Amino acid sequence: MTAEASRIWRCPSCNRLLVEKSVDYARARHAELVARTRAGSVEFVREATWPAYLASLKRCRCGSRRELKAVPPGGVRGQLDLMADAVVLQ
Repeated sequence: MTAEASRIWRCPSCNRLLVEKSVDYARARHAELVARTRAGSVEFVREATWPAYLASLKRCRCGSRRELKAVPPGGVRGQLDLMADAVVLQ
């Protein structure tokens, strides 16, 4: 985790911890994904896949559409980097 304070969320379905990231983080990850794609029109791929990519980062990877629950500060201790996924909330 970085030095900046991040909010932590818990998926009510699978209890997975998620660390809140910014939309800029999502854009950078998406740009890396598109750069690895060997498509004819990179711009088209970027524009076509961005909405779905952003939507996938707004929920837990277990597929649950239930609302994420905020974890109180100090409620989680230990090596959080090893067991947390990124989530983008607006």
